[in-house]
Amino acid sequence: MSRWFPDSVVLRLGDAPRSLVTSAAAPASGSGESPLAAGGPGGVQKLESMLSVFERELDERALKRGTRLTCVVAGDAVRYRIVPWNDELVSPAQRQVFAEHCFNEAYGDAARDWTVRHHTAGYAAAALACALDTALLDRLYALAQARRLRLVQVQPSLMHAYNRAHRHFDSGLFWFVCIDVHWTTLLLMSPTQPLQVKVLPTPGIDLARALDREWFALGMEVPRCPVHVCRWGAALTSTSTSTSTLTLAPPPARNPSALNWTFSELPGVAASSVAYREAA
Repeated sequence: MSRWFPDSVVLRLGDAPRSLVTSAAAPASGSGESPLAAGGPGGVQKLESMLSVFERELDERALKRGTRLTCVVAGDAVRYRIVPWNDELVSPAQRQVFAEHCFNEAYGDAARDWTVRHHTAGYAAAALACALDTALLDRLYALAQARRLRLVQVQPSLMHAYNRAHRHFDSGLFWFVCIDVHWTTLLLMSPTQPLQVKVLPTPGIDLARALDREWFALGMEVPRCPVHVCRWGAALTSTSTSTSTLTLAPPPARNPSALNWTFSELPGVAASSVAYREAA
């Protein structure tokens, strides 16, 4: 490709098998929360291990100088929150401070070391916000700069998957489910705003029952909505996340609640390579 139109490559961080990412800390039994999200020494060590795996994969690819690089961060390294609308906040700066406060309230002092970004769909609408370790962002930029690459974007896996798949969505209420190899993110969207976001461990997940629990917790009194499912990276080929394990559409005798949901699988990106070329 000419110097006027450099290569664009998307690489994922966070899909490596757990056996390759050494951590001194593990999530508390049944907590459903990663060490990185919880913060502390275990999270720092796990972050370093994830970056080491990513750095080795980056070097193996030997990308050309000037390649435009987008890094998609999955699983343990990213957190999500729904930030409610507040009429008293009149400027983007005030809404940014409020989004950061929501993470501080949920995660405590660990959130002080995170970079928070949010997107509001419109006036009076709640915002979907994400948080990444600031140290992770700094290291990604340093790794790219050392190899003469242009890191143009760092995107959480949920947002990246949603942006690629949004043309498949209806205008009404729906669930968008992003399945990474370690964590599955459930996002409930209304026509005007996000309503709920939940992150659950992927291995062994019963998706229909998980959606039922969230639907009940929200007190939803409308008919169940469509569910759009997208698998990414190793989740497409991993035996731990096969269709039978995920229980997308199990036999009614085993899981009658699955009859209440209409599932559709959207195209994802296979794990044959951690990187793929961005469409022109």
